[in-house]
Amino acid sequence: MSWLFSSTAPAEGSAATTTGSSASDLLHVPAERAPAAELFGPLVPEDTEWLQGGGFITETQIWYGTTPSGGLVMIQIIHSGVGMWYPQIQFTFRYFDPSANPPIKIWKSVNVTNFVVPAPAGTNKVIKPDRRSCKSDQFSITVDPDQPNTYKIEGTYDKDVQVSLEYTRAAGVPGWKLGAGPQGGMTYFGALKSAKPTGSKLPDTTSGTDGFAVHRFWPRCHVKGIVRTGKEIADLSGSTGMFVHAIQGMRPNLVAARWNFANFQSPASSDPDQSVSLTMMEFTTTSYYGTQKVNIGSVVVGDKLIAVTAGSRDGKAGSSATHLEAVVDQETSYSVPQSIRFDWAGPLIDSPSSVAQAEILLELDPLAQSKGKYEGKGLIEKVDVLAEIPYLVKKVINVVAGTKPYIYQWLNPVTAKITIPSTTETGSTRELTVDGVLFNEATWIS
Repeated sequence: MSWLFSSTAPAEGSAATTTGSSASDLLHVPAERAPAAELFGPLVPEDTEWLQGGGFITETQIWYGTTPSGGLVMIQIIHSGVGMWYPQIQFTFRYFDPSANPPIKIWKSVNVTNFVVPAPAGTNKVIKPDRRSCKSDQFSITVDPDQPNTYKIEGTYDKDVQVSLEYTRAAGVPGWKLGAGPQGGMTYFGALKSAKPTGSKLPDTTSGTDGFAVHRFWPRCHVKGIVRTGKEIADLSGSTGMFVHAIQGMRPNLVAARWNFANFQSPASSDPDQSVSLTMMEFTTTSYYGTQKVNIGSVVVGDKLIAVTAGSRDGKAGSSATHLEAVVDQETSYSVPQSIRFDWAGPLIDSPSSVAQAEILLELDPLAQSKGKYEGKGLIEKVDVLAEIPYLVKKVINVVAGTKPYIYQWLNPVTAKITIPSTTETGSTRELTVDGVLFNEATWIS
């Protein structure tokens, strides 16, 4: 979560401030480079390798799991570059089971020591992990190059909380970024360099003079293993999940003023109209970069990736997150929605002339308010960002006086509506109504 910050423009003398460019010229989103029929960009192994960039680069990998009972598990590694200092690395964990009586809610965040990429081969010398694997005193997260679709996670947060999990990407759901190639998924900030293609598979992190941001996804995974909390052991067999690798390649206070994230998972099912995953990431840039929205998402039906989506462009519908009927939360001073509408629209991967659509209307019903304190339905927590990030990272964030970033996290059972055009019968569509669980976040910075 420490990659979700913003406040001011680049310092005087940066490349962007010396070009005289307008704000609209200083943001270059991946949808501009990918034709509408080619939004799906397949991942290559290099896309999910740890970058460990120098300077002020913040990188995170997150594994989300939705349990059969409607609960949530979230495991995150945050690698925060702080200039000349050694990177600050955190290992965080959230477990929430609303079906328990009383509900179980656990949050852990530990500082990481002896972080190594790639993870050592260990006693099994046959497996030689690459840069998709990492290890520390607190955890081991490995990908066998011969079984590249599975992450094995072993972690100890303290004497009470340990995890042992496997995340396997669903066979019909390839990992994706928005647009193919080394620039796929990349949002560039500042002036755009006219670099010639090199033929390398390595992601192009240098084409924006101010920096970049990128997200890559496994939107549908099968999860198994256990979570130990004290004397209790939760078996996560049958859970579904997703994985995201995100990098903010610039100072962590410059990218965005707002964020929205959605992860909808329905239970695993043999029904081809079920086994649905809907994923969305949206950020709104700071005013320096034009207060522009960047939105990417995907639609999975029947454990098959059918569409990748981007924000609307050229007058055509795209994906979006819309906050409705906001109320002021006196605790944070932010205007928080009473409902959120998530919309997806994008060309079918197998038939780009046809557009798949999906919709979730999340009713938060924030009626239980005491003296203006927001208590919306399914609210897990309001995360005080500055209280959670490492000290050195906090020191380099130029926070506007009086602002206090918060992440609101919700978990709710919801119904998704999906429309899929027929690829064989002109004018025919499939209308699906799918029940599942939505984990979503809304972040306010300023």
